[in-house]
Formats: sequence, C-alpha cells, structure tokens
Amino acid sequence: MDFQLRRDAAETAGRLRDWFGEVRGLADVGIDNLSIPSSTGASNETILFDATWTGPSGTEQHQLVARIAPTSYVVFPEDTFERQFHVMGALAERSNVPMAAVHWFEPEKSWFGAPFWIMERVRGQIPGDAQPYALSGWLAEATPRLQRRAWISGTRAIAAVHTTSLGGLALDPTLIPTPRDPLDAELERYERFLAWAEDGDPYPLAREALAWLRQNQPAPPAEGPTLVWGDSRLSNLIFEDFEVAAVLDWEMATIGDPLLDLGWWLFTDETLTRGVGAQRLPGFLSREETAALWRETTGRSTDALPYFEVFAGLRFTVIMARMGKLLAERGVLPASFAYDNLFGQGLRRAMARA
Repeated sequence: MDFQLRRDAAETAGRLRDWFGEVRGLADVGIDNLSIPSSTGASNETILFDATWTGPSGTEQHQLVARIAPTSYVVFPEDTFERQFHVMGALAERSNVPMAAVHWFEPEKSWFGAPFWIMERVRGQIPGDAQPYALSGWLAEATPRLQRRAWISGTRAIAAVHTTSLGGLALDPTLIPTPRDPLDAELERYERFLAWAEDGDPYPLAREALAWLRQNQPAPPAEGPTLVWGDSRLSNLIFEDFEVAAVLDWEMATIGDPLLDLGWWLFTDETLTRGVGAQRLPGFLSREETAALWRETTGRSTDALPYFEVFAGLRFTVIMARMGKLLAERGVLPASFAYDNLFGQGLRRAMARA
C-alpha cells in the first residue's frame, strides 16, 4: 500500500548513479531496470534496481535494493530506520539467520529527502497478505508437503533469531538498548503508541487489552531476553524452493522475550486465514505443533504463549488504528476501519482464549 509520493524513475536512477560515483567513488556506474513496488512506503520506501560499475577486477554487476526512510504518512512513532540497518547487518555477518547482505547507510537527506541504505536483492517468492496467501498465490497452490516445508522453514528462521547470542551480535546499545525490564518497556512503548494513534479518539478495545496485559504479566524468561524480530510473519520472508532465503523488515526489532515473535507469527497467520473466512493451509503445522517445534529448536518454554498472542493482537491493533486513520485521510478507506478491522477482531478472539 503506497504511502509515498511517486518518484520519477529516470530522476531516481540519476540520483543513485550520482551517489555511487560521488559518495562511494565508483567509476562507470550504470543503473538499469529500476522499479518502485506499489506496496512500498509504510515503514520505508523500496526501490529495486540493477547496478554496474568498474572495480579492480573489471565490471561488476549487482542486483540491489534501496530502502528510503518514510517522509510522510509515518506509521510508527519512533524512528527505527537506522536501527533496522544496524540489526540486519549484524545478523547477516554474525548469525545463521537467512539475511540479505546490507552494504551502505547514507544519513544525508539531500539525495532523496530522507536517509537511505543499499542492500543486496534476494531472489525468491514472498507470500502475499494484501490478498491473503491462504486464498490465492503460489503458496496456496502448492502441495501440502511443500506448504509444510515453508511453514517449518519460517518457524526455524524465527528460532534462529532467538538462538543467536546477543553478545555475539555486538549490537550498538544506543540504537537497540536492553531495557532493565524488557516486557514492561514493550508495554510502555505500545501504550505511548496507542495514545499517539488515538489522537484524542479513545479506542476501548485496545485500552481493555492493555490493562489485561499489565495485570497478567508473566515472569521473565529464565534464559534471559533475546533479539526479537518484531514483525515475524510469512509476508516478511523470501522463499526459494519453499525454504527461507531472507528475513525482511526489522523496523519493530527490539530486545525482549522471544515469545513476542512466536505469538505474532501465530496470531497473524490465524487472522489472515480464519479471520477472512478461509482455512489454514493444509500443510501448515498446528498451533501446538508449531510451539513444540520452536521449543525443541530454542530450548525455551512456551507456557506464556497465550499471553503473547494477546500482546500480538494489541500490537497489530494499535498499528492498524494508526494506518486506518492515515488511509481514511487519503480517502482510501472509511474512518471506521481504524477501530473495526480483522486485527481487532483477532484480538478479541485471543483475549477470549487466554
């Protein structure tokens, strides 16, 4: 869903060419096959392109992605753009998580009106969520055996984040700090986010869920906090041959209880399948089987999983409240969508189960 002003492709290619030459000092730069996906802009603007330049051993060819920080219709109240680049780079260099290589961060805003970074493009397929993957597309059309393979690979990719040593990642604490009480810090973050999204228009369901989450906080995990991906859903994974080739979109990354990710993974899948009147894909593991696989891979407990499914519902509900208001401002959706959508309905179901 496009939240940005449309850029002129030729002008954008020219700016990239100039940046590679002037900032990176590369010679004979060529920019070709530039495209800007229509779904860009909520957390950042995405530009796909091919680049060539002359290096020490001759002409080099690269398939790249530029991610530009949002300049309007900002969904999240915190600026986590540089954090994303930092986390992705650390994981690509120092973990077994499937990641695209990230190359350069440019803080200067004059090139595109906002900071940006350049990363390698990973070829593959991404499950859709605008038209939910359970209803149509390559994953829905696959055999149950291949669907199962994709779901297991996605679950293992999430677990790989949680089994990566925080010390080994050497994350910059100024960009991604470790709170004294990570769960309480996350609750406070979403309470601030909710107040910002409400903008004076109270959201009773979200307030009820927030109060429930505060009253029912589980004990911290005995093994301590981990890196948390934050937006752990199928549509943020690139698959090649039904195996995860790259984990995308780290704008919600934090340090905390890894059940934040497992709860989000399960909540979003249920909401985008049963929530739209569809059945989960027949090859996918059940909720219980998925939790068992994650436990086996991480060695951690899932006793508090129902709590974190409610928390996932709250987090997504707050995000959709903000997005709904932005889309209503643009005349894309009615104002009622902000407080009446699939994710709010999913939150009610999660609270009823918990």
